[in-house]
Amino acid sequence: MSLLSSTPAATPAGVPSAGVPAGDAPAAQAPAAPPPVTDERWRAALHAVLRRPELLALHAQPIAELTTGAVAGYEALSRFDGSRITAAPDRWFAAAEHWGVNAELQSRVLGLGLLMRSALPADTFLTVNVDPHLLTDERVSGVLLEQADLSRLVLELTEHTLAQDPVQLTAVLDALRSRGAMIAMDDAGTGYAGLSQLLALRPDIVKLDRELISGIDADPVRRALAEVLGDLVGRMDGWVLAEGIETTGELDAVVSLGLALGQGWALARPSSQLLTDLDDAVVGRIRAGAGRHRFTEAVISIVRDTRTGSDPAACEVLLGDDGRVRAVRWGGTSPQDPVRWSPALVVAPSASLPEVARRAATRHASDVTAPLVCTDGQGAVVGIVTHADLLLALARSS
Repeated sequence: MSLLSSTPAATPAGVPSAGVPAGDAPAAQAPAAPPPVTDERWRAALHAVLRRPELLALHAQPIAELTTGAVAGYEALSRFDGSRITAAPDRWFAAAEHWGVNAELQSRVLGLGLLMRSALPADTFLTVNVDPHLLTDERVSGVLLEQADLSRLVLELTEHTLAQDPVQLTAVLDALRSRGAMIAMDDAGTGYAGLSQLLALRPDIVKLDRELISGIDADPVRRALAEVLGDLVGRMDGWVLAEGIETTGELDAVVSLGLALGQGWALARPSSQLLTDLDDAVVGRIRAGAGRHRFTEAVISIVRDTRTGSDPAACEVLLGDDGRVRAVRWGGTSPQDPVRWSPALVVAPSASLPEVARRAATRHASDVTAPLVCTDGQGAVVGIVTHADLLLALARSS
């Protein structure tokens, strides 16, 4: 006999959140912690960056369509290579704010982003981060407003609160949109001001924060929140972008929810080059998941892979010597949830959700919440269906 385990694959050590730019491979040894932003060394380092253009560069991380796997756009990520201080970009901008040169630094980044547009592949866009309170500063807005054409540029507003003068900010945003720019709202799903920002900004793209995406494949509440935000943004004629996708389980989850765009290490890492295509395996996974999502009335739409990703059922599928499915091992997620074996209930990918629910309800009371096993026409295991996913799918379909 053999076992197909659904134990989640561990995230490689040292892999950071996709929202935090890093090198092409994790460093073997962590660098020394940067000094506090109030340290005088920051002032010297910032002025060096502003004097020497070669110390500031933009890398690009692809943003993928979650139906086809095609590259839809890129996020421009600031890199401060060659400086005496090694720190993440957010520390650099925090220090720039403290030392009063944030407007100059962000205007420099925007200028590089505008130049990068000329190298973009056809039908792609570029997102560049900017603090809303600086958009009302002429040193920042001037870099943008002197351009007659801002098409294919997405300004990603990075603060959790709006500028001090919302009227002036709205006027600047209207002027930028009139030139073809789009607006993205960062870190949706975190912070108390998120809904008021959505109403005030009416962004073209809403980015779901890594905090919401992390573990979304194993957390029904995260899935539900992402689904609600996706529906809300869709009603506002916007796109949802799930950022910080770091595991194949998280990728499968956001694809199954029908979210439009995705970004993260599970898709592609940041690079100094504009990558035009994702890895073939990633593209195939996205297309397969999107295909399952289209069959929203069939059980295939909620099947979880038994070989990768996180699964709250911690399920193992027991095969007989003839290769046929015999039983499932599940539970054990908490001291109150013992590990147990249950006879396998096998369902076809095309089976309807109500039909599967009726069959599941006829099982013995001790097995009624056990995962179901989905197999193809040759009896090969496609994946499992959890009791919770089945109930949620039935609620959505009704």
